Amino acid sequence: MSSSHSKAIDSRSTTEANALTQTTEPIHVYNASINTGHSEEMAGGKPKDNDKEDAAENNEGESTVVGPLHKERTIDKKKEKSKNATRNNTSHPIVTTTANEAEPTLHENTDNQKEDTPEGVDPQYSTSVVKSSDITNDERGDNKTTIEVKLNSETKANLENLQGLTRSRNAMLANAKEVLPKKYMDQYDSFSLRGTLYQPEGNLDTLHSRCEAILPLFQQTLTRITKAAGLDPEKVATWQGKDIMLTSKVPYTSLTVAPLKSKARCREKAENEYDGDVTRLIDIVRASIVVADEDQLLCVAKELQNEKVVRLKNRFKEPIFTGYSDALYNVEIEEIICEV
Repeated sequence: MSSSHSKAIDSRSTTEANALTQTTEPIHVYNASINTGHSEEMAGGKPKDNDKEDAAENNEGESTVVGPLHKERTIDKKKEKSKNATRNNTSHPIVTTTANEAEPTLHENTDNQKEDTPEGVDPQYSTSVVKSSDITNDERGDNKTTIEVKLNSETKANLENLQGLTRSRNAMLANAKEVLPKKYMDQYDSFSLRGTLYQPEGNLDTLHSRCEAILPLFQQTLTRITKAAGLDPEKVATWQGKDIMLTSKVPYTSLTVAPLKSKARCREKAENEYDGDVTRLIDIVRASIVVADEDQLLCVAKELQNEKVVRLKNRFKEPIFTGYSDALYNVEIEEIICEV
């Protein structure tokens, strides 16, 4: 930008600020380059009609947009055609400014145009904002402008999912206040005997075979613990008269021993979460114990103390981000770390 152009804008910043805050018409953001060849016109006030005609002839192949502040901005038609050809439904960045900046990009529309994009301006580079008449005096004094944003369908769906997740989380946390096992939370703190836990084998095929070999012993151990807590391992777990579902068709039972995590899933998790380190996979062998009340939970916890527990995450105290809470134990059986 030329120095004369900068001085012109500085000298008129106060006048332009007043014009921007007093208009009752929609304000638009233009993505148009300033024609520096008209800096003298801008410094001298309103451009003459002859000067505008000369400018149009000198800028053949370009269209000129004149704002209410009498600043001429040009848009290259070739670029405009190219952008129109590649335009899609994705969102575009929104540029905002306050009225007293050196290079304001807000234009007032005083030509009784509709609130949509002015003629000659690519719609993807024009964003409607609220009328200044809708802005309170406090907001105007703070140079704040509220922008109306139009979202595409994908963004809207993501925001709706996030709102749904937030509502579910809040409902879960509210319910948790009524049923949280406070005695268990007070007695059992999270711990880890080894810091980061590792399996004894780094070859996935060998590790998977060893996990398969100890699976029957793992199930026997948990069956004994479940019965000691007064639970029937095969009874379907319920809450408020409804089955607690593991999948859409399969309910949890008091003891639910899952199949081994598949090799394909093991490789995927190792690559995505552990930089390919298979020894970090400590949930290839896993099971769930579902209790109906805190007394049963305390009985299960007491029985688990007789096993080689290497880590406990008390997520009743520290729920995960969705609000889900439980007690997560890692038990070592014949050197293989399992998850309960």
